[in-house]
Amino acid sequence: MLPRVSSANPAGQSTRRVVGPRRDAFLVRLAARPEIAAGILLVVMSAFLFVATTTFATHENLIWVCYSFSVIGIATIGMLLVFAAGDIDFSIGAEIGLAAVIAGRIVFYHPGTSDVAIFAATIATGLAFGLVNGLIVAKLKFNPFIATLATGYIGRGLTIIVSENRNLSGFPDTLIALGDGKIFGIPILVLVFAVVALVWSWVLTKTVFGRQLFAVGGNASAARLSGVPVDRIRILAFVFCGGMAGLAGFLLVCRLGVAEQSIGVGYEMDAIAAAVIGGVSIFGGTGSVIGVVIGTAAMAVIRNGLVLMQIGAMWQLLATGTVIVIAIAIDGVRRKLGPLG
Repeated sequence: MLPRVSSANPAGQSTRRVVGPRRDAFLVRLAARPEIAAGILLVVMSAFLFVATTTFATHENLIWVCYSFSVIGIATIGMLLVFAAGDIDFSIGAEIGLAAVIAGRIVFYHPGTSDVAIFAATIATGLAFGLVNGLIVAKLKFNPFIATLATGYIGRGLTIIVSENRNLSGFPDTLIALGDGKIFGIPILVLVFAVVALVWSWVLTKTVFGRQLFAVGGNASAARLSGVPVDRIRILAFVFCGGMAGLAGFLLVCRLGVAEQSIGVGYEMDAIAAAVIGGVSIFGGTGSVIGVVIGTAAMAVIRNGLVLMQIGAMWQLLATGTVIVIAIAIDGVRRKLGPLG
């Protein structure tokens, strides 16, 4: 459709001004705040499950959803960091698993180890894994998709070796209480997730690191010319992502009370799906913690709904993949609409 043309002014002189096509205000708003789509999805899915099932709105089921989305939400914040820098981390599931079995091995073979030491070991494992990823991607210039896919397989192999093909149990009551306890009826894991989300929301919006992170993801070349240490920012994004994965692994084994070799399998796809649903761009430079929180909640509700409706595991995988594809398509449309705002 040809653009409209204005041909008159108050002085009566003939002018020609090209006026672009009218833009839908909702689409522009959606482009500026992509988490709105995640919020709509969350509300629609919750309303549908409330009507379609008799168990969705029960206290026990909602508590289960909260436990589910708290752990994966922490990992998804880590995915937000690498996405914001224009990278991706397909090894985050292996990072979670390796950190979890490190904790399991400590409590299994060294009972009596302090909770602080166990926590520190799992976080250190995640940070070290992230550092390796960051160095390979930023310094060796490997494609992040291929690099983290490879390190993910390495991490999964290490998880099997460390676990010795056995279930590692023996977690002290204090850690079990952390994973399964409540404060004023609110699961402790939800409170931990809330604190982590608040901290990272402040870091990404109020600090130099946050601004530089999004600048690198938006245009690495321009950021480098502006004096931003691009390689260091990308490495830090992977390191912090690994730290979040280590924390998620620690909380997961506290919740389960046992570490097994398959722990964390598939979490990378859940984290990617939740991030993209929450408006985090896979192309870098865009995303928010509030979007991650909403996207993670939406993903948890979708998974819970599939279980309540007795949908088979293979169909659940199909549904997850479909949601990711749709979210990526929306992200592509949003990028095209972005300049309209």
